[in-house]
Amino acid sequence: MKPLPLLIVLSFCASCVDFPELEGSEPESLKTTRYPKLIPLKENLGPPIDPVSEAAEVEEDLSARREALQKKADKLQSEEIN
Repeated sequence: MKPLPLLIVLSFCASCVDFPELEGSEPESLKTTRYPKLIPLKENLGPPIDPVSEAAEVEEDLSARREALQKKADKLQSEEIN
């Protein structure tokens, strides 16, 4: 627990640092630049997805993939090795 007082003193000293002013540090062209138009996030993301139908689609895809892999595994198991 000895580092705790040292940490407190260092954090107190760090809070006393004088940071330079940022006003006037940006170029004049940046002050007159037009910023992009902000759009609501809901419009950008589109309609919400129904989790039940999404889960059903994922389950169907995974089932089809499992069946294809099982067929491939069965084919490999049935082949004779010379």
